[in-house]
This record gives sequence, C-alpha cells and structure tokens, in this order.
Amino acid sequence: MGSVAVPEAMPSVETGPDAAKTVLVVEDEAFVCEVTCDILRQSGYRVLRAEDAATAKRLFSRYSEKIDLLLCDAVLPDENGVSLAHTLRRQSPALKLIFASGYPRSELDGEFDREQADFLTKPYSSTTLIARVRKLLK
Repeated sequence: MGSVAVPEAMPSVETGPDAAKTVLVVEDEAFVCEVTCDILRQSGYRVLRAEDAATAKRLFSRYSEKIDLLLCDAVLPDENGVSLAHTLRRQSPALKLIFASGYPRSELDGEFDREQADFLTKPYSSTTLIARVRKLLK
C-alpha cells in the first residue's frame, strides 16, 4: 500500500482547537495514518506524520522539543518501531510511547519494557486511541 510522503522542508503539522500537545505518528499504511491523524487532530492534538523511520528521525531532530508522544507502528518498512523508539528516547528520555500493531504484543516483549510504552492492537477504535493518548499525556 502506498504512503503519504512528508516534504522535508514542510512537515505535515496539523492543529486542533487545543493544540497543547504534539504527537508524532509513524505509520506506513497511508489510510491508517490519515485516519489516526484525523482522530488526533479532531481531539485537539498537534500532529506530525511520517511514513517511515527515516522521515520520523528527520522530523524528530527538527522538532524534538515540541514532540510529547510517539505513536509508532511496530513494523516499519525501513526499521523496527522499537528500535526507532530507542533512538528517539536517547535524544528525549521523557518521550511518551505507544506502539501499534496487528501482531500480538508478545512480539515486542523483551525488546521494550512494558512500563515504558503502551500498546494498541490494530485495528483500534477512535475511543481507544484517544483514551490511551490522554492517559499518557495527562
């Protein structure tokens, strides 16, 4: 499935009515990414989006001080989502994490401590998504 490219000079930053917190969404499935970003934006979050780990790293290096939460697909075309999270956490230890996957959580166990990240099983509902994001960003 194709992905939505994010121009390096002009990242996709979308604002909602209460854009106090910023979520970096890393998802290679264009439809899932679009819907997830729309749900977050409609709930008042600022959204940066990337279709792969390389784009996420570029956005994070540019906007790390503004990114509060990484919502990341556990399986990306160019890097494991857990590996990406470790890289970004080295730059920003307070970064909150949510992994999303159609694969069971058990495949992430051992790679990332349950205490350091939340997990969403795909497909997830908008209610579940927002509840998890709010829980982590309160």
